[in-house]
Amino acid sequence: MKKNISRRQFFKSGIVASAFASVPNVALSANRPALFIPPLIEVRKGRPIFLKMESVAHQFEAGKYTEVWGFNGAYLGPTIRIQKGSFAKLNYLNNLSQSVALNIQGLQASGELLGGVAKILNKGDSWSPIIPITQSASTCWYHSVSLANSAYQTYRGLAGLWIVEDEKSTNGLPKKYGVNDIPLILQDISLNKEGEQLFQNKQSALFGNQLSVNGRISPYLNVQRGWLRLRLLNASVSRNYHLRLDNDQPMFLIAQDQGFLPQAKKIQTLQLGPSERAEILLNLNQTSESIRLIEGEPRNILKKISAFFSENALLDNTILEIRPQGLSAVFSDDSLPVLNNDAVATLRHPILQERKLHFDANSGMINDKHFNPKQILNAKRGSTERWILTTNAPLGFRIQGARFVVESINDQKIPESEIAWKDSVWIENKVSILIHFDNTSTNSHPFIFGTSNLMLADKGCFRLLVVQ
Repeated sequence: MKKNISRRQFFKSGIVASAFASVPNVALSANRPALFIPPLIEVRKGRPIFLKMESVAHQFEAGKYTEVWGFNGAYLGPTIRIQKGSFAKLNYLNNLSQSVALNIQGLQASGELLGGVAKILNKGDSWSPIIPITQSASTCWYHSVSLANSAYQTYRGLAGLWIVEDEKSTNGLPKKYGVNDIPLILQDISLNKEGEQLFQNKQSALFGNQLSVNGRISPYLNVQRGWLRLRLLNASVSRNYHLRLDNDQPMFLIAQDQGFLPQAKKIQTLQLGPSERAEILLNLNQTSESIRLIEGEPRNILKKISAFFSENALLDNTILEIRPQGLSAVFSDDSLPVLNNDAVATLRHPILQERKLHFDANSGMINDKHFNPKQILNAKRGSTERWILTTNAPLGFRIQGARFVVESINDQKIPESEIAWKDSVWIENKVSILIHFDNTSTNSHPFIFGTSNLMLADKGCFRLLVVQ
């Protein structure tokens, strides 16, 4: 619909155009904050993991402190890193005024141990599950799944990374956390003039106009040349990202949600829907200057002005400015590591049954029905099912406590060289997935599945799942 432009809007556009034209990219880069690296909790020899939810002071913009939520005294949560074969001794404590339910998305455990929507922590409540870590290397994340309140609580800061390592996951890969193995938690947010987060809970989707990465707006990272590993998490409430480098340098996709690809895939663009994770490698020996990881296409002056007036666009589409330091090594190894993957075998599993799920992105209904807690989907432990997911408008899908491989997108088969274990996927029109159920859940501690658009999920666009 065409909208008339008022004198104020026209005057504003002139100011914006002049501002964009007069401020060079170098000056904009100089004002970027340094990337914050979430603290690492390395779990060894039964070390307990303390996660205290509380209100904290944080500044998204320099000098503007505001109240947000997080864990252990910081916005967002620490990164948990744990080895396959060990036990996670968790200690949750809720010091917030609201009740909270948490999930570790991607972690393979029973419904009783994961918690999820059924395990509600009221103010002052604590909970200490002990979870055996049985899965191979993966990048998971923990966040709020509180009924009708997960979008607000996750947006406020109840989110963090959870990394599982195994004996093969660091072979030939960058592995120094915060040095050449960098976590990036992506959120789109909107702020008022005081620097406070803006949120409207009546909408079916939320699109902020600024990019927060680990709690900083479009930051920079100084890093040594060589291979750089980025662990990307889309912790946004609704937004789907298309990531690329502004100099058109290729990226190498090595892993998705729950594991490695069979081999690294050379890509120019990475799509990342809500709840999806991905690991990419960048060869910084191939660039002589700073490069930017951006959302969408590089912007000229006209596109920057257009973004300013677009309702859902980001004012600055820079996710991270990467500033390589030092000289390229004369004998640097530019070869890619050999990866390990057992997900491809799922394509040959017997299919117990096929289900069809249609999502209505407007009403929040699944198969023309609203959420009903008495309607529970049942699956058999150890089985594999084919789920055909369709939607009337693009949205994300996620499932708790299980894992799947994407069989086809819009009836186009996925090459075996690109198959990896996942628990979240973006649906443009139609996606066929093969889900394997390894973990149990019960009526009192069910898993959930549905949209990963948390605004829509809070309106009931999800279902309960019992696996026995």
